[in-house]
Amino acid sequence: MTTLYLCAAGNPEGVRLALEVNEVARRWDRIVLLDDDPAKHGHEILGVPVLGPFAALAEHHAGDEAVNLVARSTKGRDGARARIESFGIPLVSLVHPSVDLRFATVGRAVTIYAGCTISALSTVGDHTVIFTQAVLGHGATLGDGAVLAPGAVVNARVRVGRRAYIGSNASVLPDITVGDAATVSACSAVLGDVPEGCTALGVPAEILGGADPVVIAQTMARPGAVSADASASEDRVKAVFAEVLGRPSIGSDANFFDAGGDSKQALRLQVALSTTLGTPVTIVDIFRFPTPARLASHLFGAPGAPSHPSRADMRRRRRQTRP
Repeated sequence: MTTLYLCAAGNPEGVRLALEVNEVARRWDRIVLLDDDPAKHGHEILGVPVLGPFAALAEHHAGDEAVNLVARSTKGRDGARARIESFGIPLVSLVHPSVDLRFATVGRAVTIYAGCTISALSTVGDHTVIFTQAVLGHGATLGDGAVLAPGAVVNARVRVGRRAYIGSNASVLPDITVGDAATVSACSAVLGDVPEGCTALGVPAEILGGADPVVIAQTMARPGAVSADASASEDRVKAVFAEVLGRPSIGSDANFFDAGGDSKQALRLQVALSTTLGTPVTIVDIFRFPTPARLASHLFGAPGAPSHPSRADMRRRRRQTRP
């Protein structure tokens, strides 16, 4: 009896994809789920049981195969891939039977959902994910470990780097390069190259991270004394952060995303800050300045850390722009 192990139990569409593939191919005798969250063990998704943690892969038999369904972040997906492979079980592709791959070059262990367009002469790298209704334009390249979220459009001859993430309903115009480990935020429109490790956010997209050191130094410079009103403004920013995060209080240097905030909560934070402070706050402001001190410094010249985010901040926050 051959078994397909679906690794990660947070994606019912991935389960449905596996069931639909098996209906056509009849490749596996049974399909099961594994997840490291004990709360999910013993449950079923679309009739497929969650048997236990990833460590159960140690008991696999010859002929068994695995699929990596982790896709919230490319870093997390890459880590899950390495762990699955450490058990010696082969990772395989799941490609919906309706997807036309005849004129594309497709790598190993890819996951491609129904409704995608994989255009002629495009290249899909190893361990990539292409979600429902995403488009990979003709002559485009999707690097190893990259993810196209639902509805993402990568136009002709775009080069998407390794472990890059293109968010839901984002659009990347033709002939652009998105660097390794870069992120294009949901609903963004990318009109120029996105450097390695940076985030493109907005319409048209603004590049966050990778700024020139001289520009950073100029941004950090805030001459003049800080007023008591500015200090009070930072306290108000902290109060709004805490309210949105559901906490009694939060420190000046607490990073919104590290404290549990996500992109949806960032939108709530934007509205709450604009209303409470009586000054416009953009979503880009929140991703650039994710601590109360930095955001208050940016908005009011309040005390705290320099207003421009560090590279470390950008690396920690890239996955938060992903749906």
